[in-house]
Order: sequence, then C-alpha cells, then structure tokens
Amino acid sequence: MKEYKYDEESVNALIEWTKTASFPEQVMLSEAENIFDVKRYVQANLSDIAAHYPDEFYNPAITRLYQLKDKMEGKDNAE
Repeated sequence: MKEYKYDEESVNALIEWTKTASFPEQVMLSEAENIFDVKRYVQANLSDIAAHYPDEFYNPAITRLYQLKDKMEGKDNAE
C-alpha cells in the first residue's frame, strides 16, 4: 500500500491539484470503486477536508483524492 503525506503543505498541494485538474465524468478507481460522478466525489472529499482537517479520522478523504490523482496520472499500479 502506498504511503501518502498528510502534513499541511502536502494536503494544500493536493487541494490545489483538484482546482486545476480536468476530471473525467466516471473513473474506475479499483475493482470495488467505480466513481460515477467524479466532480461530486472530489467535492465531497474536499468538503470533509475543509471541515475537519487536521483531524486524522478524516484522513481517508485525503487518501481518496491521492488515489484519484494517482489513477489520473497513471501511477495507480505502483503498489
């Protein structure tokens, strides 16, 4: 499993990426995760981060954005 960074600088860089990335309508993140509305998925995770960061309980919202970024950049196979 990949190690992701949850420090403020890394999370801010990830949030900035979401503002400039061009998202597909749908994406298959994994065998069990088929995202039908990627923009809504991103917005939901950003809302959790905005409301709760740096509460570690909400790190999965950050992880999901990292996984989406890896998928879109073709880095999702490097586990």
